[in-house]
Amino acid sequence: MDFDQIMREITAGLTGDNAQDIAYLKEQMEKYKDHEFGKEIIRACGRLIFPMLPDEMKEKLGHIAENEDLGIKATLDEVGYNIYKKDFANALKLMEALVSKVDEAHEGGLFKDDAVSTYRSFNETFEEVLCRHLNETGKDIRICPHPLHVVYARYGSLLFEMKRFDEAEKALEKALAWDPVYTDALFERAECHKVTGDMQGFFDLTVDAFKCAYTPKAVARCFRNLGFYFVEKKLWSEAMSCFLASMDYEKDSVNAQSEMYYIQHQAGQPFAIPTLEDFRSYGEKYGFPLQPSDDVLGLAYSYGKHFANQGNADIAGYFLNIFYDLTQDEEVKALLDSLGTGEK
Repeated sequence: MDFDQIMREITAGLTGDNAQDIAYLKEQMEKYKDHEFGKEIIRACGRLIFPMLPDEMKEKLGHIAENEDLGIKATLDEVGYNIYKKDFANALKLMEALVSKVDEAHEGGLFKDDAVSTYRSFNETFEEVLCRHLNETGKDIRICPHPLHVVYARYGSLLFEMKRFDEAEKALEKALAWDPVYTDALFERAECHKVTGDMQGFFDLTVDAFKCAYTPKAVARCFRNLGFYFVEKKLWSEAMSCFLASMDYEKDSVNAQSEMYYIQHQAGQPFAIPTLEDFRSYGEKYGFPLQPSDDVLGLAYSYGKHFANQGNADIAGYFLNIFYDLTQDEEVKALLDSLGTGEK
């Protein structure tokens, strides 16, 4: 039997009596401990047992997890303070101890992928929705309650600051393993390629970031990255078109404005401002998107409409605001206003 068949057989034996079912599930865990899917079955039975536990026991287990999570956050805060003070040596010492602790726990089996499940951690609900949509592993995504993606991303950022770029990228790859749609880590990883002169890698990772950029700020940065890439190639019109596109999403970007001034200075006069048709032709020629991902827009809109139809204004507003911020769609703005959840 495969995993699903075994779990259907196990759950068919549940009676509804918590004490009896807990004992029964523990017996099944012991029975299948040496099975091919033993680890997966034990975890699944554990997930079934948890809701049956007395409230005080669930609360105790919750506190254990919460305290561990707070320990991570406290260390990250201390690391951030040391970085602010430019005390990179102490920040690195703290960070390495935390990463070592996380690595050891993970290797010991904590939130480790198995044959049927893969574990992820996210900053935002939309990241989870997008990751589930893009999931190609064939496994169920389960949520790790600790911000492990942030741990590795912060470690990568610190190593980047210390100009240890190869190590930084490895840490950022681990961050992206926990949260594949974490744009901050993708951008930082792209920067590793940029500073080491691998502009094609910088370009490719930027195009990847488009797939999961769901805020105007992130989309603007994608286009600015493309602009920097074309500046390095001295392709002035292509660069200008990308910086202009970035300002559709972040109008007051000083970085974009200064780069556009630089382009005009370098290109010489007269410099023809690229048209929308030029921009479209560049996207087709070089293989970069012209707007936010269809997956991002489609999920934000469809989830927003679904929850609006269900009468859940707050959750509908969360998704619809993502869509509106990226599109400025007037129909969606009217819907947000009717829900009372539009931007204030």
